[in-house]
Amino acid sequence: MTTQAKEIFEAQSKSLRELLSDNGLGLYLPPYQRPYGWGKDKVEKLLDDTLHGLKNLGESPDSFTFLGTVITIHDINHVTVNPIVKPEVPAKVLTVIDGQQRLSSLILLAVSLHNIIRQQSWKVFKGKSPETNETGRAALYSETVQILQMLGTAFYERHNYGSTPIYPRLIRAFDDQWARDEKNKQYQSPIANLIYNYAVIAADEQPSQKPTDFRPQARVGVGEGEADLIRRFNEIRNALSKLSQCKQIEELEDLPPLSTLANRIESQRALFNHELDPDLCLWLEKAEEGPSAILMRLVMFAAYVLNRIALTVVQGKDEDYAFTIFESLNTTGEPLTAFETFMPRVVMAEKIKEYQGSYAHEHMKTVQAYLDRFGVGEKLQNATRELLVSFALAETGKKLSKRLPDQRVYMKETFDRQKDSEVDRIAYLRHLRDTATFMGSTWEATNDGSWGLANLPAHAMTDTVKLCLSFLNALNHTVAIAPLVRFYSEAVNAEEGPERDVKIAEFETAIKAITAFTVLWRATRRGTGNIDSQYRSVMAGDSLTGMGPLARQWADSTREEPSPMVNAEALRSELAARLSSTETKYGGIPNLASFIAAASSLPLYSISKPLTRFLLLAAYHDTVEDPQNPGLIVKGKAGVAPCFTSDGWSNQTHLTIEHIAPQQATVGWDVGFYAEKDTVHKLGNLVLAPGAANSSLSSRPWNEKKVLYAALGASSADDAKAILVESHLEFAQPTEDLARMSHYLPHLRSLGQRSEEWGTEFMDQRGEALLRLAYAQLKSWLNLEWSESREAEVVHVGNDAEDVASEDPYEPEDEQTA
Repeated sequence: MTTQAKEIFEAQSKSLRELLSDNGLGLYLPPYQRPYGWGKDKVEKLLDDTLHGLKNLGESPDSFTFLGTVITIHDINHVTVNPIVKPEVPAKVLTVIDGQQRLSSLILLAVSLHNIIRQQSWKVFKGKSPETNETGRAALYSETVQILQMLGTAFYERHNYGSTPIYPRLIRAFDDQWARDEKNKQYQSPIANLIYNYAVIAADEQPSQKPTDFRPQARVGVGEGEADLIRRFNEIRNALSKLSQCKQIEELEDLPPLSTLANRIESQRALFNHELDPDLCLWLEKAEEGPSAILMRLVMFAAYVLNRIALTVVQGKDEDYAFTIFESLNTTGEPLTAFETFMPRVVMAEKIKEYQGSYAHEHMKTVQAYLDRFGVGEKLQNATRELLVSFALAETGKKLSKRLPDQRVYMKETFDRQKDSEVDRIAYLRHLRDTATFMGSTWEATNDGSWGLANLPAHAMTDTVKLCLSFLNALNHTVAIAPLVRFYSEAVNAEEGPERDVKIAEFETAIKAITAFTVLWRATRRGTGNIDSQYRSVMAGDSLTGMGPLARQWADSTREEPSPMVNAEALRSELAARLSSTETKYGGIPNLASFIAAASSLPLYSISKPLTRFLLLAAYHDTVEDPQNPGLIVKGKAGVAPCFTSDGWSNQTHLTIEHIAPQQATVGWDVGFYAEKDTVHKLGNLVLAPGAANSSLSSRPWNEKKVLYAALGASSADDAKAILVESHLEFAQPTEDLARMSHYLPHLRSLGQRSEEWGTEFMDQRGEALLRLAYAQLKSWLNLEWSESREAEVVHVGNDAEDVASEDPYEPEDEQTA
């Protein structure tokens, strides 16, 4: 039979009294709900909205203050209630999915009103009923007693038996437990503790006693939220006291005059559901001062709070439906993240009493600490989405969407696979911890700009690892996080000593392979070339080389094969095969000629500046001027001109991407550079030069620009100054300033040695030379040997492939200049 919408959820608009005073009702906050966090401004707005509605009631008896939607689960079977004394749970439990901050604040308002009305009632009546002939006074007493009774039932319910018969209307999972016996009842959460303590005081007092003024204090060692809760309670109390005495509060409207209420029968009915006693109305027309007037204002305000504040209460069939409804209805509130809704599943799997001292708790604390950096709001939502997207790819090779419902379902379903085995649960949560730790301490630099591999020795963060991380992060290549996490996690969880050292070396091999693959793939495409799908296929096990999935688990939980292996050599071979394969969905770069042809034709500068910078650094590393081809460079001895380093990457002072032929057409430059808009952005027309010299380089003609290149790449400031003086040219900056910018950079010196004009033909020649140098620098990272010829069909991939290419002419011999 087809399911009807009403079977999934129902929605009703209710006054606060109709919602909270329902017999047998218990409101339950699941453990993933955030601590109480309303600020003073939100409480003031709640009071001001209420006062505004009360004022409008004098003009329109239909006036309500609508406070939005509360989304709940009608937990018939009490599956969300934990801990629990099953026979003693309230008859109707509503688990609050959204609206707990509003409900908590409204209950604070009800408790505050109850407390202050009790105090004021004593001042007026001293605990004694008025004489029958005092009709107006007796009517005020009757209204006061009724409003106190209705306020009380809004925040607690009293049962007929048991040593602790008082039940707070609102309690929180794990911290609280409804029970009628002292040994079982537990009200430790800030809201339940406040409600219970006050309700006990108010319920046990005799009318003849002077009432105890309730002044709650924050307890020592209680978790988040209590201090804010008590501050808001005291602010509400102070505001009510001033309002009832007709003292103005700048942020709030005033209470309407009592005479307004006396003269409007419809307003009386709207507030009290009945007409007020005529004698009381006569008294109200002139009673604006004294204790009785203060009490009546409080009663009037309380009646509006109970009967004219309205909420729409949505009851969902179960948690999944409730969250779906929440996503569609929520426009102003802050939805719970998928991690926050996942947390109670972990707690329940570990058992509440054992959770605090468990490994699970430690792992979850680490994840929470990472997410706490982002506060609340959209930053937290985005950080959680990104974390779970990377985790899902690393855990099961799943391409997880960023939609909250999808992420909640994924965490639920994948964790449920592990929950019956402590070993499996801890492995799952440890992997989530490692993903958060890697993203928080390695993928993202710390506040001081440093990088680290948390929980690994300092030597694990080699200069090459740091360089690769800096590049991948600048490229925003977040899909690389998942494969990197797999190797990082293996290293972190390995035994200290030789085993860990092997895993650390594996991590470096893996990040180098990932970086080289990304650079060579992206350099041959105008866009990303769907590179993300390549990594996802590797994680899921769609392999060209038979390496199996890199994810921690098979996506299909029914597979009985051994868990996937983490092997850097296998990854290197797999990525090389994907890059070199000529099948349509792969790299299509079977040889060096194909790579150079594709990359040299692209405007790499406009495609990706981080990619361009990385290629240039790789090409420039330890090179010298080519004596046979002025303007070009060749490989030199190791250490002659190091720049393919983390310092080289971060050295934006001397290594900023500049255009040789200017981006805009100008006098003195080959018109061929501007026949097509992309030509000037090709690699051959780009150079890394001091950014501070840009104003002097600017749009100068080539014969002047090359002088400046020679000076900026000189071995010393004196040499640079001599070059500038001998040129007899004038630059935008003083000669001394330009000379101080000089830094031994062979790639700049070589440009200064070119006597011929700078044309598109030489630009293409230079671009090819740079790409060959970059390839020579990166090829070992993928264990890759491409043949020189386009016609060669056999590709050397890995140590076992057939070597069909001739000796690489770009590999230096004995570290001598090529």
